[in-house]
Amino acid sequence: MTRSENDTPDSLVMPAGGGTDRQAISPDRYSAEVTSEHRFPGPKAWGMIAKRLYTEFFYRGLPDKGATLSFYSIFTAIPTLMAFYAIVMLVLDQNRDQVLGVTGEFINRNIPADFAAQASNIIEAIIGTTQRSLITLIFAVLFALFSSSAYVRAFSRSANALYGREEGRSILRTWLVMWGLTIALVAGLVLIAAGFFLREELLSPFFTHIADPLGLAGLRTFMLDYFLPLWTWLRWPVIFGLSQMLIALLYHVAPNVRQGRFRLFTAGSVSALVVLTLIGEGFRTYLNNFLHIGMYGALGGIIGGFFCLFMANNVLLLGLQLDAELARARELAAGYDSTELILAPPRASGAADGEKQLAETLQAQAVNFQRRVRNAEDD
Repeated sequence: MTRSENDTPDSLVMPAGGGTDRQAISPDRYSAEVTSEHRFPGPKAWGMIAKRLYTEFFYRGLPDKGATLSFYSIFTAIPTLMAFYAIVMLVLDQNRDQVLGVTGEFINRNIPADFAAQASNIIEAIIGTTQRSLITLIFAVLFALFSSSAYVRAFSRSANALYGREEGRSILRTWLVMWGLTIALVAGLVLIAAGFFLREELLSPFFTHIADPLGLAGLRTFMLDYFLPLWTWLRWPVIFGLSQMLIALLYHVAPNVRQGRFRLFTAGSVSALVVLTLIGEGFRTYLNNFLHIGMYGALGGIIGGFFCLFMANNVLLLGLQLDAELARARELAAGYDSTELILAPPRASGAADGEKQLAETLQAQAVNFQRRVRNAEDD
């Protein structure tokens, strides 16, 4: 016997693709009866979850959503890289050679010698486009945010589809929220890149031209003599921690689902990060050991990169789907009828009501058109 939804709900859940609206569980009741009481579903739930993930991937077009996100990823990566280099070149205005040196070290470490020169030429071309000026920096950052926001909005649409609901936030609210999420994600990616490339060769010139004239010699000593040796050990834990935070933030904000307080670790976000790491290591192994084999050469590396990008976006979606199905399992365990639709409270439902009215208007127009055609035939 299932429990009824909230007796006096303030929002509705509109199924994706149309259908009968359902009353959402109120946020207070959801937190008390679903999230708190059934945080960890029993072993029996995992069989249902696994089957639903399998069905979503192979029968309901999840790879199509991943391909769409991969398309947006391509237009996001290059502007973001340009913005990062624009910031670096502006801060380290007199140390272009050090930037190229650190970049070259990264290329030589991760790309076979036969193709390292080509990769270096591409990076130098990107750096060459980021002229050392504030105007270029502003343009690069704005363009990176604009292209990245398209990816985030596409991910939000896919997230709502995986939760089986329509977007309930207004267009203005959706765009503002997605822009805010985009800024947070891009800032996080820049921090990850900065943490990865943080070296004495880059910090020393920075302190020479900026910190020393300001009388910050003590900070220079601390950073170069104490922090950097420690950072050698902290680099990867911090990078993985930031990556986990970005994935969890994306999962929390993108869908039209009010999930309560932000959780840094969820089953979906942790699983996604682990698999993404394996994909990255697999691609690196391919570049270092197998890129020279076969007839494709450098083109094989590009094809492999696109394939890994496609797999990475599918993994992000599967991680989100895992969290969604866990939410369904918790609701079912709490006694709610979530067999067809997840009843977690939406962030908003007004736009979904407008979407429903639009669908009803279009349906009425189709009925009127059919009636006029039949009347004309009778005449």
